[in-house]
Amino acid sequence: MRIASISLVKDEADIIEGFVRHNLHFVDRMFIVDDHSNDHTSEILRRLAAETPAVVLVDDGWTGAFHQSRRTTALLRQAAGLGDWDFIVPLDADELICAPDRESFEASLAAVPHGVAAGVGALFYCWAPGDDMTIRDPLTRLTTALEPPAGHIFKAIAPAALFADPDLTYVEGNHALTVSGGRVPVQRLAGVELAHFAVRSPDQIVSKCLKHYVGWRSRSDYKEHMACQAVAAVNALKQESGFAVAADAGVVRAYLPPAMAANSRHRPFIERRGTLKWPELATPQPYAELAGLLDGLIDRAALSDQIVAGATAAGGEMSVATLRALMDERNALEAELTRLRNSSSALTRSYMKLLRQRFTASLRKRRMSGRALLRRLFAA
Repeated sequence: MRIASISLVKDEADIIEGFVRHNLHFVDRMFIVDDHSNDHTSEILRRLAAETPAVVLVDDGWTGAFHQSRRTTALLRQAAGLGDWDFIVPLDADELICAPDRESFEASLAAVPHGVAAGVGALFYCWAPGDDMTIRDPLTRLTTALEPPAGHIFKAIAPAALFADPDLTYVEGNHALTVSGGRVPVQRLAGVELAHFAVRSPDQIVSKCLKHYVGWRSRSDYKEHMACQAVAAVNALKQESGFAVAADAGVVRAYLPPAMAANSRHRPFIERRGTLKWPELATPQPYAELAGLLDGLIDRAALSDQIVAGATAAGGEMSVATLRALMDERNALEAELTRLRNSSSALTRSYMKLLRQRFTASLRKRRMSGRALLRRLFAA
């Protein structure tokens, strides 16, 4: 059986090496997008890719808001075209396949009916006040796990029978697959779960919630129900009186409610596979992560300023609504171009040329030169 995994990761230096080394015992190839990390994640991934061809680093060209469904679906299609896979598993950097061995994992997958997605539950590992923080590796340090509800489906694994369907799409969170808007049937795997190390320390959960808060709320289609945990956690963070948060801070309780923590039990991750080679790089850098988050916002604000300045220099006027429409058009075109850049067909090259012409005409209509913006958009 041939199995691949797909992942979008960002600022996961404390766990990324363990994540890769462990999961390579269960999958044949890992396709990973490093989402412009600000810590040592990029360096660790670079070393892992140099060590083994089973780690494939992918640049999807994304620099904007957090669109997990769209990006994971695009990565699924890319991975499906780069190998004869029987299943493709979506994995976040804090999720590790929890099974006795590769053979039992394959046996569970083989029992899934044709055309049905494989569903996998999760054990939620979390930081506890008694954890020994001198142990840098969270896969060793964390021994408290929360039991999920019975029958809970945490992630959906895509089978090969669905890869060719152009309407196949992951929902946000990768908890399910849809085809033409309808949910793909799911069969829960027996004897397989994901060990999910989502809450590894107060510092880590603060950084995680801030990134999710900005990434989700900067989406043009943001709705209040999206990323409700991260939003609640950041609202709690706003009440803190200093930068350092206590072990019982509201931000931790908001992300990990006491009622949920009450169902915890002592359960070391005994299924752990692989040994770390570069533990010195697994150092959290919360201020670097925060500064990187601000840098991304600054870049987007600067681009908006460039657009407004171009309109003013050309003698035009621009309302907030017009600016928003232009930015939405720019983001949509950039996403379309990113997908097309991976194709080498003559038809695709012709289509990209038409897109350039269309966008140039759009700028001229608004009496903007837009030269700097065009260079930024269409640089290959």
